[in-house]
Order: sequence, then structure tokens, then C-alpha cells
Amino acid sequence: MYLSKEEEHMLRGDYGEAVEISVSILTKLGDMYQADRMIKISQVHIDAASYGGIYDAGLNMVERFAIEGAAFQVPTTLNSSGIDFEKWRELLIPPSFAEKQIRLAHAYLKLGAIPTWTCAPYQYGEPVRPGQFIAWGESNAVAYANSVIGARTNRYADLIDVCAAIVGRVPRFGLYLDENRDGQILFKICLDTNNFTCFDYAALGYYVGSMSGSNIPVLQGVSKSVTPDQLKSFCAAIATSGAVGLFRLCGITPEARNIEEAFGGMKPIEKISVGAEELNETRNRLCTMNDKCDLVLLGCPHYSIEQIEKVARRLHGKKIRHNTELWIFTNGIIRRLSDRMGHTQIIESAGGRIISDACFLSTHQDVWRFESILTDSAKMAHYAPSICNIDVRFENGIRCVDETVE
Repeated sequence: MYLSKEEEHMLRGDYGEAVEISVSILTKLGDMYQADRMIKISQVHIDAASYGGIYDAGLNMVERFAIEGAAFQVPTTLNSSGIDFEKWRELLIPPSFAEKQIRLAHAYLKLGAIPTWTCAPYQYGEPVRPGQFIAWGESNAVAYANSVIGARTNRYADLIDVCAAIVGRVPRFGLYLDENRDGQILFKICLDTNNFTCFDYAALGYYVGSMSGSNIPVLQGVSKSVTPDQLKSFCAAIATSGAVGLFRLCGITPEARNIEEAFGGMKPIEKISVGAEELNETRNRLCTMNDKCDLVLLGCPHYSIEQIEKVARRLHGKKIRHNTELWIFTNGIIRRLSDRMGHTQIIESAGGRIISDACFLSTHQDVWRFESILTDSAKMAHYAPSICNIDVRFENGIRCVDETVE
């Protein structure tokens, strides 16, 4: 892979150890994927933000970079952490776990990160534009950036994103290249999507991802009135069931104004029709049980202020039933908006919790001994049984809330 004179100086260690290590790792990545050169990026979103995901090895690397005095070269946002920084004691997080997460947070701040602590940076993070070269971790965010916004990023693994932020560059391969962004499989939606909810889009995304593998799907028949929250649910699901970093929605994706443009003038290698039967089977597949659950979990990816408002309206004047927890995950920015708008008070008065900056899947929740989860997230329903050894039921968000009240 070709390196510029400046990049050669970086690789020789002329700009410090952190830059040398980062360029060395990125060069090896580029060689692996036969990249021709490095490209400059304008933004990074770091998925390696939770101690529960990178543990001591990752923490030591980030702290080592920070101690050396390295600094991120481009605006860099942070994914969700392993704790609520304000409420970790209330949530019974072990002090040893919280202490290491806080150390990781301090190291990232020293490097110059923007402490967004969210898995939905496209909603309340650094603005992104069509055609912009970025380097994002977190699979749902990658799918959203490429497919909804029209920016360009590959799916980056933990700590590769840190290296990209240190040098402001990544190897040029994969979804940065025009020829790798054309659609391959056509999914015809044989349903009226004008009345779809986030729950429906989550099921649709999970089905499309499971049928796509690593191919780029193109969807025909998605309503142009689809909302950002619905697209968020879709992106989380499609990136969970398949290795999908890019999809194209005809008439919505900037690079897919019509079916011909979506496929780059080529014919699809396969055509798949999606109807009610496929979505019903998908919903059932995401359930490991059908009984009542002791934890109702919303906010994977993080809930927006609009979603929190809907929950607050549903809970106004009601009480959550005994032996049931309602946890809503979001980031600190949305939590503060919720506080000011009065939603937090309504939800907490009913017995629920709004948890900020964290992700249930990467936090320490063993002490709660939950046996079952009710969730509107296809991603949570997919991962919780294996990661947390918890049964799940996948359901519409409003029904999830209704089932919590006495």
C-alpha cells in the first residue's frame, strides 16, 4: 500500500509512539484488504467506548496513548459506555467495574473525544453529510451513515476506530469505493409501509439482513414518510442479522433515487418478496418465550426524545407493577432534555428508570438476576439470550410499556 511522505514519517515514529502504532495497525489492515493508499477522514465514532467491550487490554492501550500526549486529529464521538456515570451505584454496578469505565472515559477526554456516549450518533452527535469520508464503529451507526445519510465508512472493529482518530486516516477499500456500493439483491416490500412502526421496521430489517449476508440489499416499497427512529430500528436489526454496512432504499438513499441508480445500472442477482408471513415468522424467531417478563428494556439503539415522550404519555398517572423493572436507555443529552420537559419525572414517578450513556449488553447486570426481557429491539432480542443468558420476548414498544403497568 502506498504511503505518502508524511505517513512514512508517522510509521517511523517521528510523531510519537501512538501515531506509529496506529499507522502500523492501519497499514496492516490496508494490506489485508489490498487498499492502494490511505485517505483522510473528517470524523470518527468510537465503538470501543465501553470497558465491558474492550476490558483491560483496550483500557491499557487508550490510557497509554493519552499518557503519551497523543490527540485525536478529527472530531471523534463516543459510543455508549458500560455504566450510567451518574447512577451506577443505584444500578448496583460493582465499584471495580465502574472505576475502570471512568478511567477509560478520562483517557478518551484527554485524547480530545466528544463525550456523546451514544450508539445513535447520527441523531445527536457530530453532523454528517452525504459523500463525507468518515470512520465509524457500531454496526447500526455504520449502516445509517452509509445508507440513510450517504456518507462513506466501513464497519470498523474496536480499537481500529481509535487508531483512525489518532491519525485522521484509514486505508482506502471497501465501501469508500464507488464500485463497492451498488446494490446486489432486490427486496420488494409487498405491504403498505405507511402504517409501519419502529417494531415493524425492526422485523423487516432483521429479515432483510438474514437473507442478505454480506450482499448489499436494495428495498423497493418503503414509505418516503419513514421516520429517523424507524430507520434507526431498521439499521440496528439489519446490521445484527447480516454483515450489512450499506443498504439502499429506493427514493430515500441519496445514491438510490431510482431502481436503476440503486443497482448501478446492473441487474440484481436475486429478487425476494417480503410480505406479512415473512415478518410474522421473523418476530416469532426473535422470541425465546411468551410469558410476562421481569425487565422491560427500551432503547437499543438509544431512545430519542420523541420516543421517551411517547413512553411518558403512556405512563402518566400510572404505576409499574410489582417485581417488574422498566429501563429506558438513552444518552446524557436526551436525558437532560427529558428532565427539562418533565418526561423523566413522569416515568420515574411510575417506577421506571431512564439510564443514560450506557448499554445493557455491555454493562454489569448480574446482581439483578433478571430472568426475562421484554423489548422492542431486534438487536437486543438477538443478543441478550447468548450474551446475558436471558430469555426475551420481542414486542411493539407501546405494548411493552402497557405490559409494565398494574
